[in-house]
Amino acid sequence: MSSFSGLLNCRSIDRSVVSFSHELSLISALSFLVIIGLLVSWTHQFVSPRKGDNRPKLTTSQVIYSALLFILACELPIFLSTPNEGLFDLIQGTDPLLNEILARVPSIQQGPSPPLLLRNRHIQFIPWLIQNEIHRIQSIPYQRVYMDVSDCANKLKECHAMMNDTVTLDIFPPFDSVEYPEFNKSSPVILFAPGLKCHSQDLPGNSIVRTAFGAGLRSIVVNRRGHTPEQKLKSPRWNLFGDVDDLEQVYWHLKENFVTHDTAFFLHGISAGTSLTVTALSKWDRRRIEMPEMKSPAIVASLALTPGYDISKVLLRERFLWPYNDVLLQGVKEHFVMNNEEMLRSHDTESVDKLLNASSLQEIVDVAVVFAGYTNASDYYEDINPINALKDIMTPKLVLNAVDDPCCNIGNLYEASPYLQHEGKTFAQMIRETKRGMVAVAYTGSHCPFLCKRNQWLPIANDPLTGGYMLRSWADQVAIEFYRAALDIFGTRRFL
Repeated sequence: MSSFSGLLNCRSIDRSVVSFSHELSLISALSFLVIIGLLVSWTHQFVSPRKGDNRPKLTTSQVIYSALLFILACELPIFLSTPNEGLFDLIQGTDPLLNEILARVPSIQQGPSPPLLLRNRHIQFIPWLIQNEIHRIQSIPYQRVYMDVSDCANKLKECHAMMNDTVTLDIFPPFDSVEYPEFNKSSPVILFAPGLKCHSQDLPGNSIVRTAFGAGLRSIVVNRRGHTPEQKLKSPRWNLFGDVDDLEQVYWHLKENFVTHDTAFFLHGISAGTSLTVTALSKWDRRRIEMPEMKSPAIVASLALTPGYDISKVLLRERFLWPYNDVLLQGVKEHFVMNNEEMLRSHDTESVDKLLNASSLQEIVDVAVVFAGYTNASDYYEDINPINALKDIMTPKLVLNAVDDPCCNIGNLYEASPYLQHEGKTFAQMIRETKRGMVAVAYTGSHCPFLCKRNQWLPIANDPLTGGYMLRSWADQVAIEFYRAALDIFGTRRFL
């Protein structure tokens, strides 16, 4: 085990070590790109027609620095000191039935197995982003449903005013199509909460929707307020992480109008969307126990892909690292603030100015609480921070993280909670004390790709939607196998 792994296992996280590892991986990524450029240049020189025997030859110095670049590009020191398969850590709750889940889904403990040159956390993004763009252009033929949602202007006070808007639900396979006879109203449903600034054609990526289709699971992507492209806000209500009340209205709308009484629902959060799914489950499961006379959404199982845990800190620059904080910051300002500037200023023009001048994503969240239904950041985090009430979740919940995630720092999982009710425990310890929580921490995977070539030369899988090929994702495979196993083991939860 590497010294970095040792630091994590000791629950003593030196964030300077994490940052240093991140910076080294950036150097490796640049080396990879330089090698690609050299290969293209040399190939062009060798294949270009020349007179006589004037073809170029590689010099000794070119061979030496190319070899050094290759060592940097494949992160050879890390490759030799860190296991390239399996998990760094597996955190498991107290329910013995979780052992049955693990037995039925061995891929959880296997972890991803990326090709040598795609082990780098930044390089993994390159083929993954290219595929995402291709899939976005191809587009999945969703059925779009427009749904009106309503919420109190102030979530913590009496409801004297309402914030109404329209969210979109993108459904595949469509309920209104006869092209997919293997699907019906009883087919299991995965509700998706997309990532930051994402939507149904890019969750980010949509390979999980394709994989779900191949497994007989219907996908319904909940494009929360402000996320649907080309659709502006109708009221000054916007929560970057999503709104639990809106999600519950979506659930009951689907139950009453689209599916049968025995349809199984799963809840799947990706990146920023994980916060919504965890908070929703804690509120719904607690309500079912404390107020059984009130109806609560029944979710068979849930998965969170690359969460950041404490959302009051997750988007700080020292946690959500360069260049990703800067890359996404401007996009968030443009998509959510500038596109809705007039509407948001009608509610609080001073906060809009602060949003436009924000220097980090965390600052965006802190300021935008006034548009989410709260008067200050303290009230906001006390109500919707997903780590507040992990113990209340009774729904089987699988979380997938990676040690090398450059956006959701793995140190977040192992740090002690600053909140008094948690008694100084780390979030990892708190999850071990839950009934049905599980966290699988892979050595590699970056932020979402989790490319995996196990038993193959390349990380390639069949695309069930087109019949072609797509990148093979360990996370996609685990998610579908987990949902299938949970349906067999915990299937009666759909009747709660």
